Amino acid sequence: MNIFSSENIKNIDDYIIKNLPITPINLMEKAATACFNWINSNFNIKEKQFIILSGKGNNGGDGLAIGRMLINIKAKVKIYIANITNSYSQEFYLNLNRLKEMNVVINDLYEGDTYFSIKKNNILIDSLFGIGINKPIKGYWENLIEYINQNIDNIISIDMPSGLFAEKPIQNYKGIIKANHTLSFYAPKLAFLLPELYKYVGRWHVLEFLPKKYLENIFLKFKTTNYYVDYFLIKSIYKKRKKFSHKGTFGHGLLIGGDYGMIGSVILSAKGSLRSGIGKLSIHTPLFGHKIIQIAIPEAIILNNNWENFPNPNIANAIAIGTGLGKKLENVNLLKDYLLKIKTPLVIDADAINILSENPTLISNVPKNTILTPHPKEFNRLVGDWKNDYSKLEMLKNFAHKNGFYIILKGAYTITVTPNGTLYFNSTGNPGMATAGSGDVLTGVILSLLSQGYLHKEACILGVYLHGLSADIVVQYTSLEGLIAGDIADNLGKAFKKIN
Repeated sequence: MNIFSSENIKNIDDYIIKNLPITPINLMEKAATACFNWINSNFNIKEKQFIILSGKGNNGGDGLAIGRMLINIKAKVKIYIANITNSYSQEFYLNLNRLKEMNVVINDLYEGDTYFSIKKNNILIDSLFGIGINKPIKGYWENLIEYINQNIDNIISIDMPSGLFAEKPIQNYKGIIKANHTLSFYAPKLAFLLPELYKYVGRWHVLEFLPKKYLENIFLKFKTTNYYVDYFLIKSIYKKRKKFSHKGTFGHGLLIGGDYGMIGSVILSAKGSLRSGIGKLSIHTPLFGHKIIQIAIPEAIILNNNWENFPNPNIANAIAIGTGLGKKLENVNLLKDYLLKIKTPLVIDADAINILSENPTLISNVPKNTILTPHPKEFNRLVGDWKNDYSKLEMLKNFAHKNGFYIILKGAYTITVTPNGTLYFNSTGNPGMATAGSGDVLTGVILSLLSQGYLHKEACILGVYLHGLSADIVVQYTSLEGLIAGDIADNLGKAFKKIN
């Protein structure tokens, strides 16, 4: 699923109106009907008091159309129009006249007016600004938004929470609607996927109001570098096994890591790798971890090399290094020399990332196209502080491009960035994954997919999706709090079955 800019969305609207053909007012009617149907499906409409707060642009026109549809089924509706400007869109004006023809009471709200009365259990439909806003809301209207946020529990924003920019940093944190639900069109907005903006967006929903196949053809005409990973993209990446496949078909992976007290992380990575279909897995770990791993994972091969003699990287189709590694000086030196020898696809995780952060000259030793899998704190150590989530994305793209890396930034909507700066936001996963070891499992999954011959980008996108999907399967039978990393590894088979 594409993530489009505000400008692209306006151009998509214009293209549809010109080529479908469909009039602007009928396109608005279809979008408003999709919103109305969602509201009708998710709330007991007859028992609620609805407040429509509309601006005078197209977003306001959406709100008025939704209000009319609610009134038509005898819902209790109060409509307020914010007279922030004297100008209005043609579609807003047409929907306003339709309400007047129904003898609906329209309440005009001017700067300085006393705020309208609301109750906690009312439902407010926010259609003030949409994606068209380009400057912060201030003064009377800022205070009105604060009044709404503090005094009502149910807010549904149409397209965008009013006051929130679609793709640039917040300048005024007070003048933004805090929605419980945001009903959007065509595709999610970039703002929906950023941690610091979650409290304004709430749960977001992309509503279908035109045929999907028709929209897919249109979307191809508009460029974007941001994508939301969905099931259809995953189906296009996933490779089904063939009848006469054998162990060698699915590759040989090499996992390097482990320190006192951290052998469990190696075990979790190994389980993630084995449960993701790797043909053969070898593990290089300190001697004290050999028996533990051999007992825990009899399917893995434990290499007998002394820890100081890292195995020949050419024995494997892919390598993962860093899980439970520790940051001892000897490991720093071992990593420094080993990186120069590696020509095979490589995943760097955990303490290997931390070693790079503390020894930035080593970054130049890392082969191009290497996959790094940091969580936000590890990425912060690599690149320094960021001002906001938008600057974080820029730093992510710049670091990946400068060094030729693929980077998986873990978290809600885990982000994969390619060396050319394309961002892929993951759609699976849940807060239960915020537990020690879940990242170790992901490293094993990525190692497995690389070993099987998936391209770097494919391994990142598919691996992250399956990792999150497995966790989603787990919470179907346990709580978010009860989920542990081992559960994710153990349910990867079910995740594969979902996409097979």
